[in-house]
Amino acid sequence: MYIKKTISGYDRSGEQIARRQLFLILMQRGLDFKDKEIRAIVRKVAMRQFGQFMMGFARVKGERITLSGSYGSDGLPKTVSDKVFNEGFPLPDDLRERWNKGGGWNGAGSEANAMREWALANLDKLYRVRK
Repeated sequence: MYIKKTISGYDRSGEQIARRQLFLILMQRGLDFKDKEIRAIVRKVAMRQFGQFMMGFARVKGERITLSGSYGSDGLPKTVSDKVFNEGFPLPDDLRERWNKGGGWNGAGSEANAMREWALANLDKLYRVRK
């Protein structure tokens, strides 16, 4: 999800676009996200419409990660490699609980503002680009 205001609009063919801006990505290692740690990272991401989805990509440690919608996986954590996961910063338990109960479906839920505030307050940890 974008954590700062971004320029969005439509391209010549009428498809929606969002310009490159800071994007909060939630990550997990495996497919069973309920029992696993969630980490977060921020990268600059541009998105554009593909069918009914807004999609883009980010690069972390040389890996290209395809993203879709809020948090990178339509409101859910994006499954990533260990190398990428290890670059992330742990999501606090209270935010994880708010996300779990936020009611988002294919997008961010009622936790969105708290998530954005946390990401901006911790931007120095979330948006560090290591070679």
